[in-house]
Amino acid sequence: TTDDTDWLTVEDIYEVLGRRIPLDTIRSWIRSGRLTAYKPGKAYLVKREDLDKFLRDSRTGPDERS
Repeated sequence: TTDDTDWLTVEDIYEVLGRRIPLDTIRSWIRSGRLTAYKPGKAYLVKREDLDKFLRDSRTGPDERS
């Protein structure tokens, strides 16, 4: 069986990012191809692993997590 939690909607990503990134910005990342997404119906779906990779690749400077 597939685990549905592996797929995120634009709204899910908004929540994951602490509601700090506007929905329109997330959609623009998808439309521009920066964030890999699938569109099986009307809504975009993003694999959690693709979001994690996008966030890693987008980070600037050294890793500041302690």
